[in-house]
Amino acid sequence: MKPQNNKPVRVRFAPSPTGHLHIGSLRTALFNWLFARHHHGIFLIRIEDTDVVRSTKEYEHSLLESLAWTGIVSDEPLMYQASRMELYRQYAQQLIAQGKAYKCYCKQTELQEKREETQQRQDTYQYDKACRALGDDSSNPNPYVVRFKVVIDSENFIFHDEIKGEVSIPAQQIDDFVLLRSDGTVTYNFANVIDDHETAITHVIRGEEHLFNTPKQILLYQAFGFQAPSYGHIPLILGPSGQKLSKRDGATSVVEYKNEGYLPQALCNYLVRLGWSYGDQEIFTQQEMIQHFSLQGINRSGAKFDIEKLKWVNSFYIKALTPQEIIEIFSKDLKRNLAQDTSAWTQDQRQTCISLYQDRVSTLTELYDQVVKSYNPPASYDWENLRQLIEKDAVIILQLLQQEFVNLEFEKHQLSEKVKAFCKLHNYKMSEIAQLLRFALTGSISGPSIFDMMVLLGCKEVQKRMSGVIAEF
Repeated sequence: MKPQNNKPVRVRFAPSPTGHLHIGSLRTALFNWLFARHHHGIFLIRIEDTDVVRSTKEYEHSLLESLAWTGIVSDEPLMYQASRMELYRQYAQQLIAQGKAYKCYCKQTELQEKREETQQRQDTYQYDKACRALGDDSSNPNPYVVRFKVVIDSENFIFHDEIKGEVSIPAQQIDDFVLLRSDGTVTYNFANVIDDHETAITHVIRGEEHLFNTPKQILLYQAFGFQAPSYGHIPLILGPSGQKLSKRDGATSVVEYKNEGYLPQALCNYLVRLGWSYGDQEIFTQQEMIQHFSLQGINRSGAKFDIEKLKWVNSFYIKALTPQEIIEIFSKDLKRNLAQDTSAWTQDQRQTCISLYQDRVSTLTELYDQVVKSYNPPASYDWENLRQLIEKDAVIILQLLQQEFVNLEFEKHQLSEKVKAFCKLHNYKMSEIAQLLRFALTGSISGPSIFDMMVLLGCKEVQKRMSGVIAEF
């Protein structure tokens, strides 16, 4: 899609600071940011903090921190809706003066009764326009809301969506909606139009849950004589069976994904492919995302969230890191001090252990736990797995191997040759002995190369752990 009337592209992401940033919102922010970068445009962040009861600075900080963690920051100073109330009231008064909006004095209790009566008839509730013809009576002391006077000359309101194509909504579903509440605060639709106009937004890219707000906003643009932006509504993220995504399926906050050891580039790579495609390509650098992103590449149907696919993408990015980079991320993002938790090891040992496990994990949390687990002697042993292997001769084998390792240089090739010779002499399979050694050293029969692990731990620690498991038989 080309920029609107050759204007520089300007898009925005407008979160409410009433909770942490969730992955669906991050995907919306990412799509806007990529669209702006693709067109060399401007990306803005607007804080919709008009809900004074639920909005907090803590959540605002969390939202902005999560966005910054993924590299998404505003190109211009942040805008706060709560500081613009007087401006919204001025625009509302302009519409009242032009006869395009009116004061509604209907009591909430009366409206609720009418709503319940409509629901009992199984009809769709609409405001009955009881106050539409009253005029602007400034002497009326009763509280009021300001409603927009909806005028649609056809059965359906039709508009073009850059993702969904032509959208048609029955005119009867669009009633005289509220612009200002009785306490003077602004509603979502009205504030959005004023703010988008004031900041010259050219494209509104948002979730499809806002699809039915679009006719109301376009009507407001027409009432003011403003040019409406282009709209594109992103399909929802769905659960594995096609239902609305739940927390169990992965609908959790970006903060939690960060704490679980997901990398920001992996999360963005996964989310950009969740509903958007460029051929069959799965892994994208940031520059490739910017280069290829378009609204035409977004699917019209919902995309299913797959946690296993996210883990696969995350593991790809973990493998690409150096051990030193991983240690730094442990400290920065996971708030964990590997040097403190493996204090007897050298930095080389820590990096070596990371390299042994980083191809075997899906998250950095798993990797950290594996490194610390390797550092500490096993707290327990998986005896059931051992019994399936070689339980009868295990103690004798370990005792004989202990003797073989005395005065042996702990170098991978020499260790391997020593164990091979032992297997040949005593008629054991190499896999059996390797698994037995791994069991003694780590408490498990699976893991990285046992000879790499032995070199990492060193002769003294290996002998100590072998003696420990022998004593427990």
